[in-house]
Amino acid sequence: MDQPLSSTQRAALEQLSAVTARSPDLGSDEARSSLELLRTSGWDVQTAVSRIYDGEGAPSPNSSSAAAGARHAYPPTPDDDEPDVDDALLAGARNGSARRRGSGGTGGLGTGAVGLYYLRQALAVPLTILSFPAALIYNLGALLLGLVARLFRLRGPSTTTLRPRNPFGHRAPRTILSPAAAAEQWVKSIEEATGLSRQVDDAGSSTSGMQATSSSSTGLSARRRGSGLAPPGSGQRIPRFLVGSYDAALRAARDDKRVLMVVLSSGENERDARFKRDVLCDEEVNRVLEEEDVLVWGGDVGEREAFQVGQTLSYIALPFVAFVALQPSTPHSSNPATASTASPRLRLLTRLEHSPSAPLTAASLHTHLVTLVLPRAEPYLARLRAQEVQRAADRLARDEAERRVNELARRDEEKVLAVRRREEERRRAEREAHERAERAQVELRERERVAGLARRWRAWKRVELAGRPEGADVRVAVRLGDGRRAMRGFSAEDGTDEVYGWVECELGAADDAAQARADGESEIERRAPPEGWQQQFHFRLATTFPRQVIALAPHLAAPSSAASAAAAAATGERVTVGEAFQGLGKTVNLVVDGLEERRRASMSSREGNDSEDEEDEEEVESD
Repeated sequence: MDQPLSSTQRAALEQLSAVTARSPDLGSDEARSSLELLRTSGWDVQTAVSRIYDGEGAPSPNSSSAAAGARHAYPPTPDDDEPDVDDALLAGARNGSARRRGSGGTGGLGTGAVGLYYLRQALAVPLTILSFPAALIYNLGALLLGLVARLFRLRGPSTTTLRPRNPFGHRAPRTILSPAAAAEQWVKSIEEATGLSRQVDDAGSSTSGMQATSSSSTGLSARRRGSGLAPPGSGQRIPRFLVGSYDAALRAARDDKRVLMVVLSSGENERDARFKRDVLCDEEVNRVLEEEDVLVWGGDVGEREAFQVGQTLSYIALPFVAFVALQPSTPHSSNPATASTASPRLRLLTRLEHSPSAPLTAASLHTHLVTLVLPRAEPYLARLRAQEVQRAADRLARDEAERRVNELARRDEEKVLAVRRREEERRRAEREAHERAERAQVELRERERVAGLARRWRAWKRVELAGRPEGADVRVAVRLGDGRRAMRGFSAEDGTDEVYGWVECELGAADDAAQARADGESEIERRAPPEGWQQQFHFRLATTFPRQVIALAPHLAAPSSAASAAAAAATGERVTVGEAFQGLGKTVNLVVDGLEERRRASMSSREGNDSEDEEDEEEVESD
């Protein structure tokens, strides 16, 4: 060494040597390699360990101690560095190890297992050739025995094959069960071996038996961190296993951002019962698994699912433990805590399996979890979980903002619709008012026309009455509405329309005179009635006592003078004065009913405006 090491550097070297099973002797090649790796890593032990297990600065294959330690902590396989590691892990459990075995590689084995692997491959070929005749004879004998059994209706073997069996190959699964049933059966075997019961939540459902289906990427229900922890000193207990397929366990680890511990064992292994009792149910191991919320999935390699998982992970000895978690998409990231979180991939972190020099015990599994797996996986997973929480918060904020925008848009739309409704109502009101005004103008013009014709008729009638002598049979006296009293004589042969016409002229005398002066009517217009005009009377004449309405021809009575029309209907078309005044004497005093109706019917536009002004003044005075 060029310069002595400080106490801090010496402690870092010893810690790295203890974790990687390297020699701490400064004179060895392993120590020099460790020192070089620590210098390039800034004397950060965690970074140096991450670089070792990412394939940078791997332990020397010439060291026997490194070979023994390699069984206990395998680096990731070459397949894990591929961009599609996630899909490869999922496909491996379904398709077995055909691709890995067909490649002729070692499957990422540790250095201590490489010799055993090649020895087994070398012996498999000659032993297969030697065993072929014996296997052929055995299969032919089985076939003959099957035919004889069928001939004599005996139960023979269900299957026969001419293919020689390889006694050194991996044994095929003995049963074909669904992934959930196989996992459930394996958990029950742990209960039988340990005499313990699986843990049950407050709701009463088995937490070690959460069901999952391989068709759902989120089929495994995730237990929240820190919930349902056993109190300290509670003793041994069965871990909270996930009962389901290996695919579903990988998807749960990916979706929930958690570490997955894969456990493989065999009921035929002599260490199986001790491993289940002393390692899996250890109190310290379960405390770490529960506190760190580690997913645990396991199975017996005698079943199809666990057998295919074992082929994918390339185990050498049983029991076998592997850890899988999301890691950066860049396979050689020196520090996962600061690596990019874009497109993370599921990667195989480390493996543990039994070996004579380094047995798989509860202490070694606990140390491996605390010193290697969790420091490597948790910082990166914590960042992923924090980003997921932040994305969820951002999504909620966006949803809330969108809801507010939609609410404001809805309110604005309601305001616009309200303005439109008010505008439509205003336009409709203006249109109706305009139509009413037009109708009023038409009615006013019609009323003025009728009033003008009636005024011309009265002017003609006055001239006609003035040029005709009064009759001597009946003298009629009428009290007008303004207090005046008019009197005229009529003969018995005159019609009652003459009496009504005379009263009409008397009632409109003052107004006609004023209107004639204003309009400048000529004397010629008074000599003939208006052409095509039929004067109708909008009032009724009646005696004072006893009250009797003077009859009038129906076509001369206004529509509202129904009483006069009914009285005239009984006597014929024309009613004479003698008939109407029979029995009333020579002098008959009459009164005029319906003056208000007559005034409205004969009112001109100027008179109507004056009347409206008078009514407005009366309303103001009353207020």
